[in-house]
Amino acid sequence: LEDIKGFYKKGGMTTKLLFINILVYLVTVLLYFLARAMQSAWLIEWSHGEFSLATTWYLPELIRRPWSPITHMFAHAGFWHIFFNMVFLYVLGGMFERCFGARKLLSTYLLGGLSGFVVYVFFYNLFPGLREEGISYALGASAAVMAILVGYATYFPDQEIRLILIGPVKLKYLAIVYVVIDYVSLGSGSNTGGHLGHLGGALFGFLLFSQIRQGRDIGAWFEKFLDWLVNKLRGVKGPKMRVVKSPSKTKSDAEFNAEKLARQKRMDQILDKISKGGYDSLTQSEKQFLDSFNRGS
Repeated sequence: LEDIKGFYKKGGMTTKLLFINILVYLVTVLLYFLARAMQSAWLIEWSHGEFSLATTWYLPELIRRPWSPITHMFAHAGFWHIFFNMVFLYVLGGMFERCFGARKLLSTYLLGGLSGFVVYVFFYNLFPGLREEGISYALGASAAVMAILVGYATYFPDQEIRLILIGPVKLKYLAIVYVVIDYVSLGSGSNTGGHLGHLGGALFGFLLFSQIRQGRDIGAWFEKFLDWLVNKLRGVKGPKMRVVKSPSKTKSDAEFNAEKLARQKRMDQILDKISKGGYDSLTQSEKQFLDSFNRGS
């Protein structure tokens, strides 16, 4: 247990997201088997399928579970459901985090999941013909993972990923295939809400990184909100103002802007190198520069 705790603390954001998803799944499975052993009908309903971590399009029910837009993206309905989501999160999340940092990975995961939720609720309420009989529920990390996949493929369309039994495939083709599958599957009448959620996450990933390529980060506000929330939960107070005399010469605006431009130019060169040869093609100094740039130092 101590080894697992240490691995969690030392791991990056990808590791933490994997741990949270797997832990939630194991707890719900355990509760389900306990509920069956105890013959508790209400606990079976809570822990399996339509449990309170899942979200729904039905607004009166949604109001009674306001936490579900967040919790649904960490809950899964079965082994294969979580297995494939976690495999993609492990592979894509690691690549994503090395290039864009932990904060961007977390914000993309959460906003991608929320975007999928919004699209699902919007279409199910606007078009009653999409609904299954009774109240349906949505859960899973698929929309969040789709946001990561499509976002990364939008920024690095020609980077290749090696797939088992297939070989190297460019990320843009992988993303297109998954988006087309979800779009075509809308007409099957099966898991329509899930496919809508996937497309919502994919759309957010595309919009976010299309804007980042143009120098605008439409998700920066959410990262600032997460920073504020974490500091509040930790009880961290803002720094008090104080005057410190710098022993070195203060940089002029021209010097500061020139240094900033040079760092950005080098960052662009490194990202271009990653898109062509992957993260492993970087030198040690380039990896260190990428790490310091992501930390903002």
